[in-house]
Amino acid sequence: MKVSLLFPPTWHPSQPYLSLPSLTGFLAQAGVQHVSQRDLGIELLDLILTRSYGEELYARLVDKSKALERERSGETGPSSDEHYMRLLEALERFPHLIDEIEPAKASLRGEEFYDLDRYRECLFLIDKWLEVVSTLYFPTRITVVDNQFSSYSIYSSKDILRAIRDEEQNPYLALFKEHFLLSILDDRPEMIGVSITATSQIIPGLTLCRLIKETAPDIHLTIGGSIFTRLVDNVRRCPSLFELTDDFVVFEGETALLELIRQLEGKRDFGKVPNLIYRQNGKIAVNQPFYSENINDIPAPSYDGFPLGQYLAPETVLPVQFSRGCYYKDCAFCALTLDHQNFRQKDPGKTADELQMLADKYRTPYFFFTDECLALSPTKRLCQQILDRHLQVQWTAEMRFEKNLSRDLLTQMRDAGCLKIVFGLESFNQRVMDFMKKGITQASVRRVADDCLDLGVAVHCYIIAGFPTETEEEALETMHFIVDHTRLNSSYGFSCQPCLFDLEKEAPIMSDPGSYGIQRIMRPASEDLSLGFFYEVREGMTPEQAEKVYQHIYSKISEVVCELPFNYSMADGLLYIAREKARAQTVPQPAGS
Repeated sequence: MKVSLLFPPTWHPSQPYLSLPSLTGFLAQAGVQHVSQRDLGIELLDLILTRSYGEELYARLVDKSKALERERSGETGPSSDEHYMRLLEALERFPHLIDEIEPAKASLRGEEFYDLDRYRECLFLIDKWLEVVSTLYFPTRITVVDNQFSSYSIYSSKDILRAIRDEEQNPYLALFKEHFLLSILDDRPEMIGVSITATSQIIPGLTLCRLIKETAPDIHLTIGGSIFTRLVDNVRRCPSLFELTDDFVVFEGETALLELIRQLEGKRDFGKVPNLIYRQNGKIAVNQPFYSENINDIPAPSYDGFPLGQYLAPETVLPVQFSRGCYYKDCAFCALTLDHQNFRQKDPGKTADELQMLADKYRTPYFFFTDECLALSPTKRLCQQILDRHLQVQWTAEMRFEKNLSRDLLTQMRDAGCLKIVFGLESFNQRVMDFMKKGITQASVRRVADDCLDLGVAVHCYIIAGFPTETEEEALETMHFIVDHTRLNSSYGFSCQPCLFDLEKEAPIMSDPGSYGIQRIMRPASEDLSLGFFYEVREGMTPEQAEKVYQHIYSKISEVVCELPFNYSMADGLLYIAREKARAQTVPQPAGS
């Protein structure tokens, strides 16, 4: 059976995402011979950032502006006065941008990537170019990392079904039909899998599914990814989604996809496919209990077929995985643990084998561990494997500010190639830390951060403003830890991402919201695919007050944090840190030092 796996726009353009390579490697190991995979996100961005696409676009901008010059309606929205003015502005900027867009792309793929001024200029040029592209579909706005369909809610199935047919506001209809659909179908796949893992992919991904199903209805199409894993109950009550796909694979997809292929080749008994949501005899069935993989049976990801040279970075940074799930999994706000259900750890020697193979095969020393957080003892054993084998790898990973994260382990991690550690700080107020069930203390945060700084390991901190019952003073205590800690915020490679608390579906807090001071939970009736909720609290900041405090915190932290590259992309930041480390090692040291 010919299988085609597709990753739709939009994801960060610096590196591939792990989902398809993990599936492809697993299917190849199981003997499925005809599997192709494509990152349509980077393919599409590469297409848009060209002079030839710009010339096509210019003609359409001119035609649209002439049409609106003759007739337009309203002050804002599609075909409005505002739309007409945006078109005129786009046409005015166009001559400069079309000359600059291909050089900007080339710069990010070459040595000029490391010239911070040029790096910033290129990102600015690309954003302005995408703004011009978006003008044709106003008020839709596409960026390098996101899609903003302001006329439609991505949490409403009715809105989605309208958006994926809206030629006026959905740029992906024309892009897919004119540039991608034919090449997808030319390979004559018998099954297509589409991975939707981020909210930015919902409308582009489902637009692609609709076009495939309408053009080639005999191809079996399945959708996977973490978005629909969190919407199992919603999908069960939303038959309209099955106009776009034959079924959904939720939670982990390797064994499920393999069994789906076998059933399509055989008896088509879909009740035997784990983790499958499908329609049978007019009813939607969900195959449970949900299956979790034996992580040691999963081979290294395969990036064969991915256009690694098209990512907007001069070196390849590959995502890898050492464990699945979260070994701690008690944080009250976190819904990420749902994706993998339980914690499993891969053998350190097997992981070292994979790092060595991937580094050799794809000619890169750079890796990004996607684990929710590395467990301490296995990390120690992995680092020893890396050191014993003299692997020249450089990597980043996520960990917790644990009291048992020792200076010795951090030293070993640094020596094994760890350049940066991503921490979920969330709050520096001890009451809020405890209320969130973080299991960390201010003392351990300070000590671990200081150890990282002493050892030259860069730090990233995620923080959350507005957790239920949090006061403004408590939120500002977290801000001051970042802003006033000059040694931390001025360290090379430091980054910090403030987030506004979101009451997420499936987060532990939802099992007993009243104990967290939440007295009312609401969701618009139209948003049948909502991933979160509105809420009211008995004490602390209201959601509206938290929004204002969050904006203040974001502004203050932005004053001391280097946004580009470190707060823009972990992969870009990793390459910058590696370059700085290499430069420092070549600087002659004073005699006697």
